[in-house]
Amino acid sequence: MPLEDSVNEVLRKIGRNMVLFQQLEHLLKFLVANGELSGYASDLENIKKKRANSIKNQTMGQLVGQYIENTNPDCEEHSSEPEEIKDVYLSFNFRIGCDSIYFEAKKEALARMVSERNELVHHLLPDFDTSSVKSCEELGGKLDCQSEKIRKEIKEMQAIAKALTEGKKELAIFLSSEEGKKQWKLSFLRQSRLALLLGDIATQTERSDGWALMNIAGQLVKHHAPEELALLKKSYGHKSLKGFILATEMFDIYEEATKKGGVRVLYRLKPGWKLSNN
Repeated sequence: MPLEDSVNEVLRKIGRNMVLFQQLEHLLKFLVANGELSGYASDLENIKKKRANSIKNQTMGQLVGQYIENTNPDCEEHSSEPEEIKDVYLSFNFRIGCDSIYFEAKKEALARMVSERNELVHHLLPDFDTSSVKSCEELGGKLDCQSEKIRKEIKEMQAIAKALTEGKKELAIFLSSEEGKKQWKLSFLRQSRLALLLGDIATQTERSDGWALMNIAGQLVKHHAPEELALLKKSYGHKSLKGFILATEMFDIYEEATKKGGVRVLYRLKPGWKLSNN
């Protein structure tokens, strides 16, 4: 091959690999930006925009560092939920399950991608002898091998990105369904301060048979968290404490006849139920 054609072929391969590295970087940005989302439903769009903007100008090395943690089998999951939930709160986390062997191999492979990308962008010229056909052919062979490695990572990340996208679609469909809306509302009620307080009261004031008096619970709530009762209808959509307790589906309710011919209401945590703050 003539020298000029050899040089042009190397330039073509350099451009090809640069585009492949950009595709890989774009996939990393997508996975890092969309793999985790937490916040109040009313503020999710702002949170998504801020996260996307914070990632937009990150280097490939920074992106790889964040992405690789999602495959780390030794990384402990943490909750970003506030201690007291005042509105509908959504937390989404997409993680990749793997063993330590895969994790180390992937960590090494992506670190090598970052190194090779930087080498291609900043340090290629010393290896590019435009006066030698042999040098061009050797460099062209290296670029071909590099392109295969990049394509392999791109293919894997495309599959992961597809799984993430489909998972988010399925979640959106579920949340818009009647069952999803019900579970969303239940989650909000069960994680509320009032539900947790009622659970604590039921546990601490239960009789020997396991039941607690609802009128005592009402008095204790009024003493320790009067604002919860004052805003019962506005915050939770229920006119009475009994209605709220039934709506959470966390408790059993029982009406007991008194010696004077009246009726008193008792409640208890359902068997096997554990409070989320325990």
